[in-house]
Amino acid sequence: MSRDIGIYIVKEKFPPTNVLRDSIIQAGFPCELDDEFDPLMFSGFLPCPVNGSPSGFEYIAREVDSNEVNELNTTFVPDLVIVLSTGRYELEWISALATACCIASLAGGLVVDYLTGEQYFTNDAVTWAKSQVSIVQL
Repeated sequence: MSRDIGIYIVKEKFPPTNVLRDSIIQAGFPCELDDEFDPLMFSGFLPCPVNGSPSGFEYIAREVDSNEVNELNTTFVPDLVIVLSTGRYELEWISALATACCIASLAGGLVVDYLTGEQYFTNDAVTWAKSQVSIVQL
């Protein structure tokens, strides 16, 4: 079973990848994002080891369509959605959570857990991610 998470942001607020990688580490997540990718052009599997073990997620960035904007509960109008998809492995979910929530925090965005429909803004997203990570046995 796959699990997807979406990050809705204003494209021009996307943080540089090295800043994103450092933010993940500074937030205390056990992940190391590969910062040698172009976040606005990349599509595919993005490595993000967890505690040194192989992990990562499928990464797709695309423009937000008007129907999506209407469904979101935001105080801003996002023009970019980044979808991170994971498989059944818990380490993939941890790496996706850490990345998604740090992007949202740095860019002032919104994270949507597509499985539950729950939405988390900026720093609430990081708090939610940490609570999810603590549930998973590392």
